[in-house]
Amino acid sequence: MYYQVEKFDGYYRIGSPEAVFCYLITGSKKAMLIDTGYCYGNLKETVASLTDLPLVIVNTHGHCDHTGGNAQFGIPCYIHEQDMKLCREHNSPKVRASNAERAKHSVHYETGEEYNALPEDFDEEAYSQMGCGILQPVSEGMVFDLGGATMEMLETPGHTRGCISVLYREKNILFIGDITGMFVWMFAPETTSLNVYIQTLEKLYALNADAYIGGHNPDAMHREDLLLYKRAAEEADYEKGEPFESFMAQECEPRVCALDGKTLKDMFTPGFAAVVLGKN
Repeated sequence: MYYQVEKFDGYYRIGSPEAVFCYLITGSKKAMLIDTGYCYGNLKETVASLTDLPLVIVNTHGHCDHTGGNAQFGIPCYIHEQDMKLCREHNSPKVRASNAERAKHSVHYETGEEYNALPEDFDEEAYSQMGCGILQPVSEGMVFDLGGATMEMLETPGHTRGCISVLYREKNILFIGDITGMFVWMFAPETTSLNVYIQTLEKLYALNADAYIGGHNPDAMHREDLLLYKRAAEEADYEKGEPFESFMAQECEPRVCALDGKTLKDMFTPGFAAVVLGKN
């Protein structure tokens, strides 16, 4: 199967070959899907194999690798108002076609090996025309009661202006999208200042969640990990950064600014954290 499903305490993680994770939480009355990935495969079918409950979809932010499957479901997808335009831009036919072409030449971060991430029955033309789905605004403090699973929306700007994190109150775990990761992109036009990002990290730290679960991290992060990203943002020096090849906003001349002089070769070592900055 194209999607790999793993069951954890209180949620399912749905992974795909291009290293993107979506999360499904099931209550007694409803289910919530957090992010829809690039969606080169049939995500709707995969979700239906796990639950037949009425579904609520939340996008942590508007980037294509978190909203690409919205349109498969035909229901409203909740996203922060500040990221709606970004979501539409990232799901234009041109961008979707470009994503699919790039997926044919995906590179494994750890091994450097190239591979085709697309499923065998992939329909490139249909995919490029899918669009962004039905968008509906979500904001700080909105709560979705799934039945024994209470999901609270938190505004956590940084990576984009409209980033949302989702707190699963009963389990005290927080789904944070791309607020932290192996390295956080902070160079595109839709990102905030580093000061705003630092304030978000302080907000997440104060919540003292048991786990912070990201859109690309194979392992859950913990409270103390947030301090690494805070320090990376505070100490970031563009002039000392490592040039970074990006598929978007390359005109910003992005550079990886990692803690303690590390480089991307150290990405999977303990204590690695980095922000990617643009020239301006």
